Amino acid sequence: MEQVVSPSPVLLSAEQVRQFIADGYLVLQPSLPANLHRAVCSRLATAIPGAENPGNNILPLVPEMRHVLEAPEVHGALLSLLGPGYLEHPHRFCHIEAQQSAEGIDYTAKLAGNCHQDSYTPLGRPRHHHVRYVRLMYYPQDTPQELGPTHVIPGTHLNGGLNDSERARPLPVRGGAGTVSLTHFDLGHAAGVNFSTQRRFMVKFIFMRATAPQANGWSGPDQAWANPGQIDGPDRMELAWSHLWDWLRGAERYASLAEGALGDAALPAASGLSVAQLSARLADPADSAARVAAAHALATRGAEAAAAVPALVATLNRVPDPVRIAATYALGAIGAPALESLATVLRGSGDALPQLLRGVSRSKQAQLRDLSPWREQALVMDDAGHALGALGRTALPVLVDLLQDASEWARVNAAFALGEMDAAARDAAPALAAALDDPSHFVVRTAADALGAIGAAEAAAPLGALLHQERPGWDEPQIRGWCLRDQVRVNAATALARLGTGAAAAEADLIAALDDPCGQVTSFVVTALRRLGSPSAADAALSMLSAQRWDPSLTGAHRF
Repeated sequence: MEQVVSPSPVLLSAEQVRQFIADGYLVLQPSLPANLHRAVCSRLATAIPGAENPGNNILPLVPEMRHVLEAPEVHGALLSLLGPGYLEHPHRFCHIEAQQSAEGIDYTAKLAGNCHQDSYTPLGRPRHHHVRYVRLMYYPQDTPQELGPTHVIPGTHLNGGLNDSERARPLPVRGGAGTVSLTHFDLGHAAGVNFSTQRRFMVKFIFMRATAPQANGWSGPDQAWANPGQIDGPDRMELAWSHLWDWLRGAERYASLAEGALGDAALPAASGLSVAQLSARLADPADSAARVAAAHALATRGAEAAAAVPALVATLNRVPDPVRIAATYALGAIGAPALESLATVLRGSGDALPQLLRGVSRSKQAQLRDLSPWREQALVMDDAGHALGALGRTALPVLVDLLQDASEWARVNAAFALGEMDAAARDAAPALAAALDDPSHFVVRTAADALGAIGAAEAAAPLGALLHQERPGWDEPQIRGWCLRDQVRVNAATALARLGTGAAAAEADLIAALDDPCGQVTSFVVTALRRLGSPSAADAALSMLSAQRWDPSLTGAHRF
């Protein structure tokens, strides 16, 4: 196989980023030689001859795939979406679709049944609207419709779950050998049905943002949000999209709104109505698009729309998803007048099980009702938590107060909202560090994530201590062989990896954690040590990696 050289990264265009924000996915064709993909297919067939799947070990078994991850188009796209220093998540998986007979199969029903949103780890992690995680799916072989390509459901990446109408509109991501698709991690998707005569390979990788955006990372000038030329999803969510765009370009909150991105042309049916009329329209369940337009129009009024806060709050945590998402960001745009109403949603909110079930497949809901709240899959955060995060620094005192609320759900959402503010929430870092001692492991995990997003170097020592702490119940088995200790330590190690050189105070704890029994913990610990960059940290990481080096050239006939 010829040597693959990765030249300078090819950044995404502004139009591609807009498409990703609106639809939740992009399709790329990396400039790599065809024989690379043939070699990967051959190695995959050898590495996975039957039903046994190597899971996260697929890359060391087929190391040629590193050339795909380093291809200029792939590396550039990840830089554009996740920023410099982005991290590779240790979870990887080769999804194989074996050939099936078309006889007796209702293709549409089977595809709808396959639709889902992924979980982040065996135990729950919050879903984010911001682009903090990107899923990469790579086809090493030509993948036409009959081979069962992965399908995506455009526009569902901000949803709390999937409904039947969304399950009925998945689009196939077809392509030639080497096709790569990038998706927002929470985008609904489904495995296709393979009616061909060969196995279909699709290898999934996950990448994570390390630092908050400082400026746009795509090619072209900085500018306010504009809708992409083509939108595959059925809903127009300009307010949420412009918020995500502004965050990605490191702009002030709601900068595009201030620059007229939701002008009269985007709101022809709502821009001339009064606040009272728009509030009344929000309560009308008959027309979802009109309710979304009303929320968007209220956002353009800012604090002048204070009288609409009760009507907007009444739509939170309810379906349809486009309405609650529009209301969430309208409340953030209204600002301080919405603060106390949003806090009231969370104060004393108690049991979060209904929130969990919005993000879980129907087949699991009956089983989950017998489990403790939030135990399984991803956490679908309260819309009030998203709105408080979008509100910005004005919400800091209220969120710090909510970290002490009697309601576990309120404390989890407060920690989440602070993390969504990134460095703007730095003044809350001491309160979040104190929350690492909370009796709720959910609060501990979410606070650790928030400290990593904020970049709070002052929290490195307590995060490092968390890598070794034992607390009652943390070692009890939970799901897929994981215990609570595994998830807590993964979150702490991830936060320290994001801190980079700011994790210096945790260096000794990180080195000691190289022997952690959970592989994802040690993977993030190695990343944290590498990013820390001291000679002792680098030596410890290299020593561990050298001891674990896998030699893929060894076979039954070639053992040395």
